[in-house]
Amino acid sequence: MSMEAISSKKIVVFLPPEAAKMIVAKLAERGHESVAVSTVPEVFDALRSDNCSFAITTRPEIDLLRSIRPIPVVNLEIFFHAEASGDGPLTTSKRFDGVAFMKRIEFLAQPKAARVEPAGGEEIGKDGMRQPRRFRWTAVIKSLLVGRAV
Repeated sequence: MSMEAISSKKIVVFLPPEAAKMIVAKLAERGHESVAVSTVPEVFDALRSDNCSFAITTRPEIDLLRSIRPIPVVNLEIFFHAEASGDGPLTTSKRFDGVAFMKRIEFLAQPKAARVEPAGGEEIGKDGMRQPRRFRWTAVIKSLLVGRAV
């Protein structure tokens, strides 16, 4: 499969109709092609079409989506943060972190090859090759040992 084919796939938005339409509109503003679905048969058809790269939904539906097809799923709920509002006691509201949400979408919308990060024990050298990462404690011990006359 080519990189172009991966990046041209749609984003499945599995939410109640009004919320799905709002998210699809925001994604379209950023140039992302997406499809809003609100029922299980619709999401089943969308995911089985092999024309989607990832999905957006809420926590209760993540297992359902992954049982249909193992794809990355963005949990919309993690982008809502409680904050105090008004002068009343314990009055809180939820604020949507649209910047963090779009960063996550942009990351997942990239072709897989472009978003591969180094494994935990490696880093990329100047030559573009993976290099073993020196852990901080190793560097500290080495500097202590080098400074000593044995």
